[in-house]
Amino acid sequence: MKNKKPNKLDQFILTLASEFAKIPDYEKKMQDADLKKIHTFVSVGILSIHDAANLVINSFIPAANKSVFETKTMIQHSMFKNIFDELDYDPNTTQQETIRLGYVFVFHKFEVFVNQLMEIMDETAGEAPFCLKKYCKSKFGFNANDWFRNSAVHLVNFISNCTKHQDGLCRLGNPAYSLPHEFMNHSPDKKIVRTTQQFRADIKALTDMIKPLIDIITGIFVFRTVETAMTMLTDDLADPMFNASLTLLKAQQEAVININITRYQL
Repeated sequence: MKNKKPNKLDQFILTLASEFAKIPDYEKKMQDADLKKIHTFVSVGILSIHDAANLVINSFIPAANKSVFETKTMIQHSMFKNIFDELDYDPNTTQQETIRLGYVFVFHKFEVFVNQLMEIMDETAGEAPFCLKKYCKSKFGFNANDWFRNSAVHLVNFISNCTKHQDGLCRLGNPAYSLPHEFMNHSPDKKIVRTTQQFRADIKALTDMIKPLIDIITGIFVFRTVETAMTMLTDDLADPMFNASLTLLKAQQEAVININITRYQL
């Protein structure tokens, strides 16, 4: 049997696996139930997001297109065609609404994944002075749920919110945020219309942000672990060289985290 070429999803999972494999003694550490739980959650979560996007592209949108075609055909041959013409009814709204709902569907998966990842990390860490979400904010000024900080995430979140709360109209629900660049000149009294190609590109840009977010969250998780370990050391028990190593590790980790946050928020 010929070896199959990895598809995009396979390539993503293989890339993720290669990143995990960079962890020293990875195979040995994977015997740890907590680390294995996090790894499995990440893999399944990413698969779920990709599945949602593929379901919209390969099933929901084609079904909507078929429905639009059938409706147009029926109207064209309807004895009430003149009434439909007077109503200015556009069957294409079904397809447009389906695509907007696709943004809601995929972003919900993305949001749940990010929130649950931090919760699972907290569960595996045991006792900690602050939950990871609050620690990210207090120590680094980073809130993973500030979706507007990243343009790709903000775009999908904005369309999702407009679909849920504004009936698809291009209106900001929170005046503190800015409109995505794509909608700067869009009338607030007109509904958002995105093509299948735009949906595909928007979701690709969103899923490309999963790894940078994981890097930030796991980086802060490790930083919190090191900081907690340092506070537990007493002067009597602490080895000066060990303390110096922890201090250096903490400084290096903090620098990497800040760089990753800056890149993510560009």
